[in-house]
Amino acid sequence: MRAYTPRRLLNISILVIIAFLVLPIYVDLGLSASLDHIEGRGTVGGIDFKAYYLAAHLLQRGENFYDVRAQEEAMISFGLPLNDSLYIYPPLLAILFLPLTALSLGRAAQVWFLSNLALYGLTLAILVKSTGLDTLKEKITPLILLAFLFAPALFTLYKGQINLVILFLLALTYWFYRRGNLAWAGVSLACATMIKVVPGLLILYFLWKREYKLASATTIAMVLMVVIGLLVAGLPPHLTFLHSVLPTLARPRPNPSNLSLAGFFSLLLVENPFTSSLVDSPSLWRGLALLASSLLLTLTFLVCARHAPRAGLEISLFVATMPLIAQIGWVDFYVLLLLPYAVLVKHLPERGSRVQASLAALSFILLNSPRLLDLWTNFACGSEALLSNVLVLGTPLYGALTVWGLLAWLIWVGNDET
Repeated sequence: MRAYTPRRLLNISILVIIAFLVLPIYVDLGLSASLDHIEGRGTVGGIDFKAYYLAAHLLQRGENFYDVRAQEEAMISFGLPLNDSLYIYPPLLAILFLPLTALSLGRAAQVWFLSNLALYGLTLAILVKSTGLDTLKEKITPLILLAFLFAPALFTLYKGQINLVILFLLALTYWFYRRGNLAWAGVSLACATMIKVVPGLLILYFLWKREYKLASATTIAMVLMVVIGLLVAGLPPHLTFLHSVLPTLARPRPNPSNLSLAGFFSLLLVENPFTSSLVDSPSLWRGLALLASSLLLTLTFLVCARHAPRAGLEISLFVATMPLIAQIGWVDFYVLLLLPYAVLVKHLPERGSRVQASLAALSFILLNSPRLLDLWTNFACGSEALLSNVLVLGTPLYGALTVWGLLAWLIWVGNDET
């Protein structure tokens, strides 16, 4: 009979907590609050989902789903409050949402939430297997609990965003690449890129590494998706996205949740209702945002060129770079860092020090800081001062930069055996 050691008892306790406390809370949230945005009380439950759903609804009616007036009229017709949360994604996402238009808006929001919750569990399983964490059996259970407490994951689920699908596709890309299935890795990467553009950064990485089979599969898959998109949606929406929508994604979008490098600088250098900007200078914002993002991207390539290839760490570094250099990178987009975190958990015990391990733990806390700040301001001091301080608001960005730095350090000092 197997002995019940303290660590084993702890793991069993954590599994009970996940099964009977954490998951029920998530399910209840999906059933009761997956579209509480419709109540117009300032809540954001399903706020991004409704943009995807309405775009598919307009596509089904043969209308231009990028037209702002058409989107606003659709909001009114469905009883939704008007806001600036509009559809700004490539046409493929609207096409993929067509089946959900067979359901009512509220029921579709529930299906979308719970489907993403199941997909999240599958993604965690893929990350555990592909990074070799399944060999660290005593650590898996608490790590899974931390993943379900990760604020960006909770936020992206609550808002009904597409980020968990992107994480799933990137995890698949990593999984297939590690197994040598380059064609399927390319298809997964193509899907992620055609849904949210930024993952295309990995295409540059694989081209740089002369993985031409993978890059070719990615290109072919993207071309096929464009052809399917043209057949289903027609040419006008594709032209609208390229000529009108895509350029707007590089404009200032000051928001406490927009904490990429560019988003952080916009809170500092663009007049906004959330923080006290240093100066109101969009041109200075553009310059600093471009400089910082370009510098980080250059450093990413330079670090990966330092030694012999270490694909696991290098792919993780590029994934960690994605939300940092995105012009509009909500805190929710940092859910992608779960892939780098899985790699860090595997490598830090082998080649890191207590300082690096402590920094990894600190980065996790910083990325969860929006939830901690809410608790502090709502229940502890009752003051909004913290939430208007851009340096305090930027704590998730500091956490993401710490993750990037740890990955860069691991690449710089050693070899990747996984």
